Amino acid sequence: MTSFYRIILLVLSICIGANCTTWASSKSEFSLSAADSIYLNLVEMADIAIAAEDWATAEKSLLDAMRGQPANPANVLLLSNLSIVRFQQGKDSLALATINDAINIAPRSITALNHRARILKNMGRINDAYLDYQAILEIDSSLVEPRYMHGIIALSNNDYATAHSDFTKLAAIAPDDAYTIDGMAMYYYYTGEFNKAIPFFSKLLSNNPSIENYSSLIMCHLFLEQLAEASSTIADAMKLYPLEGRFYLHRAYLNHLYYRHNDSDSDIKRAIELGIPTNEANSWREIIHNSMKTK
Repeated sequence: MTSFYRIILLVLSICIGANCTTWASSKSEFSLSAADSIYLNLVEMADIAIAAEDWATAEKSLLDAMRGQPANPANVLLLSNLSIVRFQQGKDSLALATINDAINIAPRSITALNHRARILKNMGRINDAYLDYQAILEIDSSLVEPRYMHGIIALSNNDYATAHSDFTKLAAIAPDDAYTIDGMAMYYYYTGEFNKAIPFFSKLLSNNPSIENYSSLIMCHLFLEQLAEASSTIADAMKLYPLEGRFYLHRAYLNHLYYRHNDSDSDIKRAIELGIPTNEANSWREIIHNSMKTK
């Protein structure tokens, strides 16, 4: 039995047990009606389909379950999952309408508000997503991911005071959580406090050696002109991602700082060969050339 299936069973047994179940001879056991069994089977089918990313089957199973028992209080959970299933199929407007239905039924459902925030964010409606994260935090201020997203959106809107407040609260709630470390790293990066950002990006890299984390740490070293550290980090990144053009742009700037201008130009050309857009590469070339004029 999958985890989501157990949750629905629990909801049924607690919320509607008196109306929808028949108690067995033992007080600790009960038997489900035929309608409840069909409902739960459909929910489990949807859960399995979601895990397999079979969105069409998941959508049909969820709809069939709700049609069979339209008054079931567990349907708010199903509607919330249905919204994500529809969003995964590219049905953005329908997904949003579905999650709105769930929130109309249960306006303080953290699950539903969180799903709507994700949908809105992915639709580019960042400020609307921010309001949902804010609503979630008003219900439960201790939640880590909504607090992180609230802070990241505030940071993107240059609301540094709110971002600092969010990430400081995260540091108190969950100091070792990846969201906390990423939030602090991004805050110090975007406020130009690169020395403070470096330890956080280093922690992120130890658990998640992604291109983005390497790139951010390299940029911190370059901004501070920590050439040896930048060189070492670029070398490590290139070992893992030898065909990532971004690291050649970073090395181009590093070579410029070492006055290796031919090597710098070769790295920019290599970055373009690896798929970096020409206009982006030319922007780096312009930054390097302008920097040369001021020295």
